[in-house]
Amino acid sequence: MTSCVLSKLVLSSTRRPLSAMALEPTHSAHFSFQAPYSLDSPAQRFSPIEHLALDGPSNTHKLSSFGMDAQALGVPDFGATEPFKLFPSETIEIINSELEKHAHETTFRSPPFAPCVMRGLAHKSEFIRDLWNAPQLQALLSSIVGIPIEPHPMAFERAHINVQEQKYSDSELVEVMKQNDDATGEEQPVFGWHTDSQPLVCITMLSDVPEDAVGGETHIQKADGEVLKLQFPAAGYSYLLQGSVIPHAAMPALNYNRVTMITSFVPTNPLFCEKTDLDLAIKYSPADALTDEFVKYRCDYMSKRLKLLKRCSTSDGVEFCENLLDEIMADLKHTKDSLSRVKDTLTK
Repeated sequence: MTSCVLSKLVLSSTRRPLSAMALEPTHSAHFSFQAPYSLDSPAQRFSPIEHLALDGPSNTHKLSSFGMDAQALGVPDFGATEPFKLFPSETIEIINSELEKHAHETTFRSPPFAPCVMRGLAHKSEFIRDLWNAPQLQALLSSIVGIPIEPHPMAFERAHINVQEQKYSDSELVEVMKQNDDATGEEQPVFGWHTDSQPLVCITMLSDVPEDAVGGETHIQKADGEVLKLQFPAAGYSYLLQGSVIPHAAMPALNYNRVTMITSFVPTNPLFCEKTDLDLAIKYSPADALTDEFVKYRCDYMSKRLKLLKRCSTSDGVEFCENLLDEIMADLKHTKDSLSRVKDTLTK
């Protein structure tokens, strides 16, 4: 997420809150995806009372504690949570049964960072769709971040599944441990240091974690280079990360299979910049359906910003209008450039 003038104004306490003006929330042979999408009729209906754990995290890290200037970046002063229980065991069982039910039509094998991923579950599973759309869940995550947030409007960016197979057998791991006092420290990430194009991600563990688990952490990097390691203690635990500004890397699970579910979130207020692109997603998603969602989402996002411009008053000043126009023009260029890179990727 790049620094945006208007989002800095939203976060500033020295100016009339502009958030008051914001609108209300409102190519692989192994991959098969049919459109239009039709949701199944789940055996179990989603219930926020039964299927969510809403106590929240015991520890949250601010960007400022990582040595980052949230105001200068134009983002809330939120960095990451420690893993916390978000879903009861019954919910995880239902989610995994939904994964099994839709595996054939949502699985893409051998993307750049995992043996396989699953895409489009929010199109296929009513339970998973309703889970991530739950107002109670959005309210909890918004309270953690410090601003209203909502699930990414692109359904492909909800309930993305990464499947990571254990790297070593028990006997192989013993040999590795003999050679290194800390085998994990010698391992290369399965997904190297990067930032996300989506503002925030909620990552949930779906598979069991053995007591003697080795590896599988998410490493996040502070401004001074120090690394914080996030490790899931069990299935049903999640953490929230502002991955658009914090470099992070996924480490290999050395002695267990690691299955995670990733859902992206965006600020509800359109004055915050949002720079989702398709650079990575196009490598493991059906191109036509993905780009269709992307174009519609970007149009809706820019339309909200144009409506804000239309509602500008003299109290906001000419400078505000100029800044908003500059950002909308940058939004158009970002959208076009992202689609151009998709075309280049598909024609290689």
